[in-house]
Amino acid sequence: MKKTILVVLLSVFLLSAMTLPALAQDMTVGVSVDDWFKYEVKVALWESEDSFLPEGYFGPLSLADNETTSIVYTVTDITPVAGGNNVTFTITYNWKNGSVTEGSSTTPVTTAVGSLYTVLTGANLEPGDMAIDTFSFFGMTEIPPQYINETIMVEYPDETRETNVLEYSAPEMFGSFYDYKTHFDKETGIRVYYENHGEVAGFGGSNPYNYTLVWQLVDSSVENLYVPDLTGPAMLLTLVAVTIPIVLHKRKR
Repeated sequence: MKKTILVVLLSVFLLSAMTLPALAQDMTVGVSVDDWFKYEVKVALWESEDSFLPEGYFGPLSLADNETTSIVYTVTDITPVAGGNNVTFTITYNWKNGSVTEGSSTTPVTTAVGSLYTVLTGANLEPGDMAIDTFSFFGMTEIPPQYINETIMVEYPDETRETNVLEYSAPEMFGSFYDYKTHFDKETGIRVYYENHGEVAGFGGSNPYNYTLVWQLVDSSVENLYVPDLTGPAMLLTLVAVTIPIVLHKRKR
């Protein structure tokens, strides 16, 4: 395989997005210190002439596919700030080679969250409420405010819970297209499902590729807020509302 270095494009690594807060308002924090949330991360689709993943690729797809067994977010601090609260997580990465590493991340629970990738938004938001404020992607593309599309009822193994849905399609960026779908548990504001689909143009001699990245909550310290393993058949039988089968097709542009 020829050596390829793929540029990590705009929407693929949202953790690095720059925030431009505007019209921030107080939001309710629905999590508490010591709450923890366990995710499985999978690449559900990879279409390219390149094998998965090309040598030299750096980005969340390499983190997701067959590298981690789980990623656990634990709330370690909640600090009041203007417009809301800052919630700090310790992030534990459980790697398939048996090693464990830790990092940390602070999420502002205000309308100025500033990332489509956010793991937490305000609790008890209603359809039409702003979940994410305007922000700039690496200073190049401005993403408009994002609002809760709808609230759906989701059947978890032991309880039916209200879940807020946020969907967004990014404008064309350098010939590439990205779609995002996030489900937040309404009571806690925590992300229970995240799907990022991209149709990425080739750069620097690399081939184009299509991908779908999925984060799924599989366990948590919050009573009744958990779902089966991504690979388990029970997920398809009991959680149709939350998982929504991924459509693996190419959109005509």
